[in-house]
Amino acid sequence: MTLRHAIPFYQQRGSVLVSGPASEPITAVELRSYLRVDETEMGDDEADDLIVESRQMIEETTSLAFILQSWRLSIDRWPGGAEAWWDGVRQMSITELYAPSHITSVEIPRWPLASVTSVTVYDEDSNAETVTVATTFDVDTYQIPGRMTLKRGSTWPIALRANNAIQIVYIAGYANAAAVPSVLKRALKQLAAFLYTNRGDTCSPADAMMKSGANDILAISKPMRV
Repeated sequence: MTLRHAIPFYQQRGSVLVSGPASEPITAVELRSYLRVDETEMGDDEADDLIVESRQMIEETTSLAFILQSWRLSIDRWPGGAEAWWDGVRQMSITELYAPSHITSVEIPRWPLASVTSVTVYDEDSNAETVTVATTFDVDTYQIPGRMTLKRGSTWPIALRANNAIQIVYIAGYANAAAVPSVLKRALKQLAAFLYTNRGDTCSPADAMMKSGANDILAISKPMRV
């Protein structure tokens, strides 16, 4: 038998969009008003396309979710899973093998976190088991980014599949357009205005974010590490 160490928590993690927002943060009318153009210069379809493109660009750059949307986060291991375990026959209790470490929270990448819908873990044969979120975790929607913290006295649910052993479905975003902070709407309008003014030009998303000034506006809201 050989001693094997678990894969570090952040080695593999990824989020996949399950369902997008039901509405956009601003309307075509609001964008036209900001640009001071009328409907003959910019129709609803063009305005809507610019709004969606700008929103997605900002969301992908900052991990922000403007309006409520569902995501599935997949990770290989729970945090701090550096405890050694034996290949073959396990020779100690499962609670010792998977004892919680000093890291007891899973950060949810998209913000602001609204709720955690489900947590599913998989064994070596990819059999799924649903975890009862309410009795196992405290869900923190106050911090940015949000987090899912193991309740005191609880242990991490057993997840043994080599890849994507844990899947967390969650909802992120503001309830509706009215709830989106004005500063975030301003960044979206400014980026959309830049894309409209420079339509046909070759420009990377990073350059568009910087040249439009959206980056500077979003900097005051973007989560910071301390």
